Amino acid sequence: MRKDFYIFRHGETAFNAQRRMQGSGTDMGLTELGKKQAFDLAEKLCPCGVEAVFSSPLKRALETAEVVACAAKCDVFVKNDLRECFYGDAEGMLVKRVCEKFSDVYKNWNDPEVWDIAYPNGESKRTALHRIWFQIEELKQQPYQIMGIAMHGGTMASLLNFLHHSFKEIPNCAVIHLVYDNDWYIDGDLF
Repeated sequence: MRKDFYIFRHGETAFNAQRRMQGSGTDMGLTELGKKQAFDLAEKLCPCGVEAVFSSPLKRALETAEVVACAAKCDVFVKNDLRECFYGDAEGMLVKRVCEKFSDVYKNWNDPEVWDIAYPNGESKRTALHRIWFQIEELKQQPYQIMGIAMHGGTMASLLNFLHHSFKEIPNCAVIHLVYDNDWYIDGDLF
């Protein structure tokens, strides 16, 4: 049976606005702009017929998920394994400083051929992907046909790498339409 997943990134946080690294070790809510982005996302997803939303436990994703679920008149279910990658020593640092201090990891993070990298004291890209992918595989067993998934930019990038889907960036509240129909594929581009 076909399953449709609308995987979306959370709205803007203060660290996004300040261009700081924000992994699972940083748990902050949405800015006013982030809340507006979440409402715009909910409006964009309304015609898709989302029946349930599954979310990372981190505040920024959960707040976004709740707005989408409210508009879709459905429930939100928190799944710990949907959390962002833990960036270790890079957590909270300005991206510019991360580029300088951990340049090899930063420049290779979105390379679809590189998986066994991690910031010092952080989770590897491969480990985070396995956690996320295992959770998505489990979600296809849910009774719902159309589901929303609230995630994060880093894990969405790893997922797109894994599915061999090219992208330039993943803005706040960007959406991927992932389909399972005897095999996995992405329907269209980020929207």
